[in-house]
Parts: sequence; structure tokens; C-alpha cells
Amino acid sequence: MLRSGFVLPITIFALATLVAILPVATASADESVPVTIHEGADASTWGYTPATTTVAVGQTVVWTNSGAFAHDAAATDGSWKTPLLNQGASGSMSFSTPGTYTYICTPHPWMQGTIVVTAAPAAAPTAVPTVEPAPAAPPAAPDTTAPAPQAPDNSAPAGSDAGSGN
Repeated sequence: MLRSGFVLPITIFALATLVAILPVATASADESVPVTIHEGADASTWGYTPATTTVAVGQTVVWTNSGAFAHDAAATDGSWKTPLLNQGASGSMSFSTPGTYTYICTPHPWMQGTIVVTAAPAAAPTAVPTVEPAPAAPPAAPDTTAPAPQAPDNSAPAGSDAGSGN
């Protein structure tokens, strides 16, 4: 009986711990972020979904062409470019510097997108236990087993002639 009363709380604690750290484990910098290149009936509706993508430093954006025509993703400042992607093909780019990067499809420049790269997420702060100082010990009680010393009595008893010089 004692064993089952001990195992269940430990199991629940272990599961709760896994659930608590799982989102952190799945949001690593190595995770890729998908962007779909799409077309519509009217060329003016062609584009990237999402149009703005936010990633952390070190993450990779993967563009996948779901359209019938070849497309790419090319930085408007010329700093990077995916290859021309046929239907179903994917291209990727990893970002190592925070900033905002605008891009277009080279054959279809009206197709525009933005990548926002944020600083890498800081590691979750580790809880540091605080140690409360122990309460001060109460002052030691006086020793009541021995009588307290008394000051000498320099006074003369009443009616004596001590100190009168006689």
C-alpha cells in the first residue's frame, strides 16, 4: 500500500515536468518555419503565406511552391536567394543576424514577403532557491542555580559609631 501511495505522486510529478518543458524543447533554434508560395485565379493574388514570418536567430525558413509556375524568394537587397522552385519543390534560408528582411519572387516581383529575425530566445531562467537565515537564537537565560554576587555593604549599621572617629 505504501508503495502505490508513493509511486502515483512521483509519476504525476514526472508527467507534469515533461509537459512543462515540452514547449521549450519543441521551440529550438533548429526548427524550420514553413512559408507557402501560392497562386490564385488572378496573378495579383499570388504571394507568400504568411506574408510576414517571424523567426529567431538560427532558425530556417523553408519556402514550398504550391503553385503551377516556378517561383523563388530573393532578398530585395540581393543578399540571398533561393533557387527557382518548380511546383512542389522547396528552398530554404537560415538567418543568423537579427533584422527585417524583405523579399520578392524574381520572376513575379509583385509577390512580396518579409522575414523578421529576432534575437535568439534566452534560456529559461533557472529558479535559484533562496535560503532564509535562521532566526537568531534567543539570549541565554541567566544562570539561576548560584546566587548572584552582591556588592559589599559599606554602610554602618544603624546606631553604631563607625565612621565617627570615637
